[in-house]
Amino acid sequence: MSESFQRIISIIRVETLFRFRRVTAVVTFLIVASAVYFIVPENSTGRTLIQIDHGRALYTSAAVALGTGMFCTLFLSLIGFYIVSNSLRRDILTRTGLVLAATPVTNAEYIVGKFFGNVLYLTAVMLVCMTSSMVMFLIRGEANLEPLTFLSIYSWLVIPTIAFCSAIAITFEAFPLLSGRFGDVLFFFVWATLLGSSAVFLDNGGQLNWLALMDIVGIVPIIGFLQDHFHTSSISIGSTSYDTAISPVVLNEIPLSGKLLGQRCSTLVLPLALLFMARLWFHRFNPTKVKFSVRQTKKNILTRVNLLLKPATRLLQPFARIGSAHSQQATLLNAVRTDVFTTLLLSPFAIIAIIVFAIISLSVDISALHSGVLPAIAIAIVIAVADIVTRDHVAGMMNLLFTAPHLKPKYILWKCISALIIVLCFTLIPLMRLYFEVPNAALSLLIGSMLITSAAVGLGMLAKSQKPFIAIFLMLLYITLNANDAPVFDFIGVYGKATPDIHFGYALISVLMIVGAHLKYKSELRT
Repeated sequence: MSESFQRIISIIRVETLFRFRRVTAVVTFLIVASAVYFIVPENSTGRTLIQIDHGRALYTSAAVALGTGMFCTLFLSLIGFYIVSNSLRRDILTRTGLVLAATPVTNAEYIVGKFFGNVLYLTAVMLVCMTSSMVMFLIRGEANLEPLTFLSIYSWLVIPTIAFCSAIAITFEAFPLLSGRFGDVLFFFVWATLLGSSAVFLDNGGQLNWLALMDIVGIVPIIGFLQDHFHTSSISIGSTSYDTAISPVVLNEIPLSGKLLGQRCSTLVLPLALLFMARLWFHRFNPTKVKFSVRQTKKNILTRVNLLLKPATRLLQPFARIGSAHSQQATLLNAVRTDVFTTLLLSPFAIIAIIVFAIISLSVDISALHSGVLPAIAIAIVIAVADIVTRDHVAGMMNLLFTAPHLKPKYILWKCISALIIVLCFTLIPLMRLYFEVPNAALSLLIGSMLITSAAVGLGMLAKSQKPFIAIFLMLLYITLNANDAPVFDFIGVYGKATPDIHFGYALISVLMIVGAHLKYKSELRT
């Protein structure tokens, strides 16, 4: 075994052990395992996992593996990036990178080691999803369980997705312009573009062959196989309604043809190119390139924009001070005021966005407010409040903050009120318009505002990172925009179709996240 190989193995081992020992790993596994329960619907509900020409596919091992495997690829193609895109940043903040830079580890060895560490962790997530799918098959399956069929389908379907996410996460971290919150949001649009390229490929009858290289989730080979096998273009994968009068079709296996494997292996070209770019951009923890300000690096695009807009915030600076009142209520209110204005001072982009969206919300008609403005507002809110909790921990300000009277026991309440005020700055005018024209949508937007607030505080407190919050809400927004017939996803009133049960569910989730954050905070105070 060469010394280079040993160094790579050591990096992989450390990365893997660190990730698997964290509580977030257990939480991720539980979320993935429980999500399969909702992905595989009971046939008695009138919905099915795979719909073929308005009928359903029998729940065989191949059908269930294909349907749940598609869910796994979609989940990991987006969430996987946010799960693993903190390797380099963690080494910078803990100063481990400075030690590594002084060792014989080369840049290529470091990048490759981090890449395979990410691959192993995401592969574990895939195996949890696959195992949960087989357990669900024992409950709702209609044929014999075939573990090798599950393993085969998951391997060729999901592993290219894992390679892509592992590579692009490192690439974004290695490039300073994309290493912050701007990169986190930009990846969402990159992901949506890649999904769209698969649809374009199918719409053009497979003529644009180069687009197949960008099919990170395996849509092209799966839809192509099902269309050829069942001789129909009416195919849907996911929880879909079907005609119960039509006899179910049977999908017993998906043969591993050279064409199918070739299409999936071709997508590995993109991860290899990304790793090469990461190797070129990697700074090797050079202090002149990676300053302590990496937490708010000036090379980050979003930070550059904020710096350009900084003069617009000078009028707010006198308000960002804690007052001198000594009562508990006055101290909390002063702290809230200070936190709100500090957030706006740190992000002048948010101030401009609030003003622009207020003008647009008053100008457009109600249908445009629903379909166009609200999704854009949701993205802006995610950017504005994502770090409202994590910035205190990253900047090492917790001990200083707790010197304020009566603030320490009310930290979670303080952050919730601050975040809610910022969210309402974005949503108050749309709320007022919707209240008079579409009251149900206004209620959804109000509860959605509380949901985003509680998630920013709750997930920030539980994960000590803004990435889970950004990932979950961008994915939820994407699902909302593409599932206009599913009121359960209408969390901000885009369609105004949410029922009272859905409103109650989102309100309950908001409360539970705040309670979870409070319990986590109390446990940290005791340790």
